[in-house]
Amino acid sequence: MNPTDPYQRYEGKALKEPSPLIKYESKDYQGQAPEQKTTLEERIAPYYPSDALKNAVEYARILRRPLLLRGEPGCGKTRLAQAVAYELYGKDYRERYFEWHIKSTTKAREGLYTYDHLARLRDVELLRRQSAKGDAPVLKENVFQYRNFGALGKAFITSEPSKPAVLLIDEIDKADIDFPNDLLLELDQKRFYIEETNEEIIAKEPPLIFITSNDEKELPNAFLRRCVFHYIDFPDDKQLLRIAKSNLDIWEEKFEKALPVDMMEAIVTRFYQLYQKMKENPNTDKRPSTSEMIDWLKVVYFQYFKGTLDATALGAKDLPFPEVVLKSVDDYKVQMNKE
Repeated sequence: MNPTDPYQRYEGKALKEPSPLIKYESKDYQGQAPEQKTTLEERIAPYYPSDALKNAVEYARILRRPLLLRGEPGCGKTRLAQAVAYELYGKDYRERYFEWHIKSTTKAREGLYTYDHLARLRDVELLRRQSAKGDAPVLKENVFQYRNFGALGKAFITSEPSKPAVLLIDEIDKADIDFPNDLLLELDQKRFYIEETNEEIIAKEPPLIFITSNDEKELPNAFLRRCVFHYIDFPDDKQLLRIAKSNLDIWEEKFEKALPVDMMEAIVTRFYQLYQKMKENPNTDKRPSTSEMIDWLKVVYFQYFKGTLDATALGAKDLPFPEVVLKSVDDYKVQMNKE
């Protein structure tokens, strides 16, 4: 980081309220017909980072290292990268924001680039046949047209001094155990080489890289040494109430009908009590996350909106709408006292 460059520290101020409606066009994909290109819309829900999390983002920027985020599902790991990008670039944040969602079959090079060797062979054969016939070539070989950049490659290309790209590498622990080690050079030196075109891609400015892990497997020590680490705690009841209200604000603006505050507080309180109860039970299969709380709240809101919800259901002994928050047979039996 050059201290003389224009610099904006992440303070979590841009998403204290839901973002305005953002419109952007879907990206072109190979083989997609032009008429299939659509304009997408999104509203980003508020994000409330702790002071410790804001400091962790700052340390990662100072050291120019990825920020490795761990924590329970639903604690906000994945959304941090988007929140940082939106605070830096506003409604145009998607021009410098990239996501790489890792699967069990993902290979490291896919995040850098892919090269269509079959398409190149096909075109070379066509050129050969045209040459044999003495015909003027319809096309000329261009080795660059067959490579497509992945999310990490795009982040390197678009990142500029004082305008760093933001990259999310989501759930890195889903991949093969060797996957993190295959990225050591790229994450360290912010460059990679394309053998097929004899190109070296070097980032003009290190992108801001956020990596999430759900601790499904241990990550290699060599990889961990190259990261700044932060554990995000599960939200407390006050934070959950803020999250619930922020999502209700979006729905209420759309449907022009508000959920009574006491009903919102009742469902959040019930959810937090359920979470604590399941956390303390060592036999729990899956504790509910904030995504389940939001889904639960949405069901309550729509039942209220339709006029079919009895407010007393939220205070009843039986858990209302258990199908939304309980995700295993054993948890369902325990919480619904059906053992």
